[in-house]
Amino acid sequence: MSLDKVKNEVVKETLALRTIADIKNITTEKIAMQVQLSRNTVSQYLNELLKSGAVVQVKSRPANFFDRETFSELFFKPQALIYSTLAALTAEQSATQSVFQSFIGSQESMRIGIEHITTAINYPPNGLPMIFSGSTGVGKSYLAKLTYDYCVEKGILSEQAPFMTLNCAQYYHNPELLSSNLFGYAKGSFTGATTDFKGLLESADGGVLFLDECHRLDPESQEKLFSFMDTGTFQRMGENNVTRRANVRLIFATTEDLNETFLKTFMRRIPVSIKVPDLNDRSKTELKLHIFKAFIQESERLARPITVSAWVINRLYNLKYKSNVGELKTNIRLLCARVFSQEKTAETIIINSESIGNTFLTNLMASKEQEVVVKEDVNFSPASQLTDFEEQLQDENSLLLNGLQKILGLVEQYQQRTLSLENVKRQLAREAAALIDRIVHGDQQFQDESLKYITAVIQGLFDYLESSFFVKIKGNAIVAIANYVYRKNDFEIKITPKETILLERLLGLISENAGIETQLLKSFLDLVKTKLDFKLDLFSQVLLMGYLISLEIDYQRSGQSAIILAHGFSTASSIADVANQFLDYKVFDAFDMPLSISVNQVREFMDQYLKKYDCSKGLVILVDMGSLMVLPESLEEVVEGPLLVISNVSTQEALYVGELIRNGTAIDEIGRKVQEKLRPTYRLSYPIVKKAPMIITTCHTGVGSAKQIQKFLENSMPQNLDYRIEAVDYAYLTQYADQSPYFNQYDVVSIVGTSDPHIPGIPFISLEKLVSTGDREIVHQIFPTIEDPTVLDQINDKLIQNMSIERLLSAVTILDVKKVIESVSQLIGRLEEGSQIKLSNNQKAILYVHISALIERLIRNEKPLEYHPDNETERVQGLQQIARALGTIESSYYGINVSDGERNYLYDIIFEGE
Repeated sequence: MSLDKVKNEVVKETLALRTIADIKNITTEKIAMQVQLSRNTVSQYLNELLKSGAVVQVKSRPANFFDRETFSELFFKPQALIYSTLAALTAEQSATQSVFQSFIGSQESMRIGIEHITTAINYPPNGLPMIFSGSTGVGKSYLAKLTYDYCVEKGILSEQAPFMTLNCAQYYHNPELLSSNLFGYAKGSFTGATTDFKGLLESADGGVLFLDECHRLDPESQEKLFSFMDTGTFQRMGENNVTRRANVRLIFATTEDLNETFLKTFMRRIPVSIKVPDLNDRSKTELKLHIFKAFIQESERLARPITVSAWVINRLYNLKYKSNVGELKTNIRLLCARVFSQEKTAETIIINSESIGNTFLTNLMASKEQEVVVKEDVNFSPASQLTDFEEQLQDENSLLLNGLQKILGLVEQYQQRTLSLENVKRQLAREAAALIDRIVHGDQQFQDESLKYITAVIQGLFDYLESSFFVKIKGNAIVAIANYVYRKNDFEIKITPKETILLERLLGLISENAGIETQLLKSFLDLVKTKLDFKLDLFSQVLLMGYLISLEIDYQRSGQSAIILAHGFSTASSIADVANQFLDYKVFDAFDMPLSISVNQVREFMDQYLKKYDCSKGLVILVDMGSLMVLPESLEEVVEGPLLVISNVSTQEALYVGELIRNGTAIDEIGRKVQEKLRPTYRLSYPIVKKAPMIITTCHTGVGSAKQIQKFLENSMPQNLDYRIEAVDYAYLTQYADQSPYFNQYDVVSIVGTSDPHIPGIPFISLEKLVSTGDREIVHQIFPTIEDPTVLDQINDKLIQNMSIERLLSAVTILDVKKVIESVSQLIGRLEEGSQIKLSNNQKAILYVHISALIERLIRNEKPLEYHPDNETERVQGLQQIARALGTIESSYYGINVSDGERNYLYDIIFEGE
């Protein structure tokens, strides 16, 4: 349909935009020429697209159009469909981004994120809640303040509107205090609440409330907040009958994973989430500007100029910042403070390797410098603006941009059939050689240790490639490539999606029709990634491909061609490399095939291979699977010489076949010799292993419950015990008994669970018996190799503690469970030692639960238990022992007073419980 053709052409032209000003090139006449329709027809279709909101019009002379959705992804989301001039469109961009311009990356890594922020803020009637996620120090708090400033600037909020901040991490261990500060409280709602208190939510009415570290919000506070987000109402603590209302825009920030940390019901109320990337993940321009901005701020603070050496800035650039922007600013501030303290009277602060001191010098030397971002000292003054340095960065890119446009022109000429593929290769080689020469020799005076290091490494890489591929590359060419890899970091150009497609198409075309250059480039890219941790961009790959072609590399091949085809990431390449190195001769090429490749796809590859290389004297193919033995039938129409396929490729086979090829053995003789000589041998041996002891857990209800028992035992066992605990399905155990693999691999010493699988020779201990009447003997049945009574008692005590913790989790609401367990455990120890008694597991479990509930009741000021037994006179000695054991809990841990009634109840548990 013609309308779709026009729409697609507008999208294509919009994708090619490098700047907003380039919109002037998208005219009705140009689109009509591209789609081969009349101008009037195209104008009619464009008006239809304009009415539907698909395109935007700029009413200049002639009128310009662009695709709205594509433009939004590249630049910003336009608010109107028709603009009077290009200036009106660019003015809207400036107005949209004005407040956020101070956030470095607002036009790069955070462009889409900031668009989402402005969209959320402008959503009627009161905006949408949003959450910023990212590591510590990336600028989440700063972004929240800019969001508030944006609201004020646009008149969404008044200048007097409050901006309130709450760091939830400060109240992590006291969720009730966090809730009271957030929602407020009424007088008398708790001890110490002597007056009514207005919380931050109420104080932020008409403004913005920023909740930092919001992952510290407990589930109850999250529920209260999502109720507020739903209704706009809340209640102070202690005001159950009073509902209050506030008009607040909420911004949250967290360092944690959004999907794993919060209630799902809470996250559903926050429709806008913005990820703020780490400093190390941002573009090199952003990192460089952060460094410059920090030095500008320090120059303002010290009220004098600062000159920073290139060495210091390059080292700062190559450091890894775990705490992001905050860590970078701190490092630079400390550098300036150190130098300033030594030269307080100096008119200009000079920061270089000599003035920063040994500590900072050592820290900067620790960075493995790879990229050089400046070559000369950089001067900062209190009057410096960050835009001064942005302009310098932009000027450096014109050289590559011009080269890029020339190379892209080759693709377009090939597509229009005005340039043959051979001429595309020839002109690409000429353009790439000229461009790399200008880049490399444009700064001949600049040399440093980094360049020397990179040159040495790349020289070593090409030495390896020359020996692997049996080629010879000129030494000055290797130096040129090393210089380009080094200098390319001085440039940063944005390649549009359309240009990316064209470059990929060009690289694919050249790679299919270049032989040794394609192999050299692929291997070089892999080696550079491994040795230098450089990943060359697509444009650099195209340039290097053209440069390698320009070198007119030649290499010798044997009379017969040979290739290894094998499935796997680098199986074929590895075998071919080893064989070629041992033979000291380039015999084998290689094709590493994906596991899912089909025979037809292999045939397509071989078609291309036969076009590249002269195989008229014969082709030997070593394959790893018998299914590829059908290749001769499918290739017989295109191969010009005899074809031999040998299966079951191995290094031994490749060496033997390669030796035969190098010696000039006839191709039919090679097949016969391989079949005669290469017969497999085998040797089988079994390992001698000392079986580790194993405890099996099982439950008739399923393996899930058995895993719970497994976890229970593992948490009760000392870490240094060489015991393996495994959960096994009960039905499986009863069916296979001691014939299961567990009994072959391990020394199964006991089974713990709810049902006895009746396996001869293996003791079974029921879970009920273990937790209710367990003692040292029962524990010893489970761990029969442990003879130390201290260790057995330690395991027994841990079993009871862990069992009690699980029960406490559902019984205790405000206490720190681990602290309670520790204090009750100490109390039990004092009781047993003072009374010369041994409490059963069941008594201990009851004590853990009862004393925890007792402490909570007394902390809440609830009425203590009233209990007066008939035999109080007989209990005097036991009650005294209980009182002494309770002393630490009463005075040191919780500051409570245990009544006589509570102590009598404890007496029943301890002395009359069994």
